[in-house]
Amino acid sequence: MALQIIICVEADKRSGTDNVYVGETLRRFYEIGNDFNINYVNMGGKSKYKATDVTRKIKQLTKDYKLGETVVVYCIDTDNYESNADHQKELNEIISYTKNNGYELVWFCHDVEEVFVGNSIHKDAKKTQALNFKKKGEIKQVNEKQLAVSKYRKCTSNILTVFDRYLKRKIKMP
Repeated sequence: MALQIIICVEADKRSGTDNVYVGETLRRFYEIGNDFNINYVNMGGKSKYKATDVTRKIKQLTKDYKLGETVVVYCIDTDNYESNADHQKELNEIISYTKNNGYELVWFCHDVEEVFVGNSIHKDAKKTQALNFKKKGEIKQVNEKQLAVSKYRKCTSNILTVFDRYLKRKIKMP
């Protein structure tokens, strides 16, 4: 059965930085055949997770896909959830929103760059860093185990745990 995966990311469309990290992860770990359709919705910031243009784009992509099921996956940074009450509140709101809408939630603790390159990157250098990450094949250096955790810990994510529900792995963890 064909499957469409709509991946909502924080980055804006111009930079597309989150798309790079997520896309490289999918290419490294999963067998993506012709029976999968992957679309990105660039939100332009985490706070826009339920903005009209984001929800409209999800609805349009879902409506246009006639070949099978659609799964929506939100990919967000946890930011400093443990020390910043506003970050914790927003994270909890996004968790509730995705759950209430039947969407999946991939999180990056504390941000996507910290998970994939080991540290946070200044916003002016994010695009260059993401492009270098892809060009140099740095996804091969990322520890698979740090991408398949269930609790927030620095430099970790649940991305593999979520996509394992829908895609077939190329590589199995020991």
